[in-house]
Amino acid sequence: MFWNYRVLEHDKMFYIHEVYYNDNGDITAISEDPMHPHGETPEELRNDLGYFRQAFERPILKEEEIAFAPMDGLKSKIVKRTGRKR
Repeated sequence: MFWNYRVLEHDKMFYIHEVYYNDNGDITAISEDPMHPHGETPEELRNDLGYFRQAFERPILKEEEIAFAPMDGLKSKIVKRTGRKR
């Protein structure tokens, strides 16, 4: 399993979310809330902004069109993310 940031369109607005994939590269989950760049140091924040910029190099996802794939036999879902560390 891996994840990255993606631009997600919903309710005619655009946000950046974490998107999770199975080993086949199919979407298995997305963060419930949009993400915001952060870091424990200015350098970590700069790196996080770089990951946000990479989201614009991928196709924009439309929330209502996402078909969640199974993840190793588990049910796929929207994931509530309140914080994370890289």
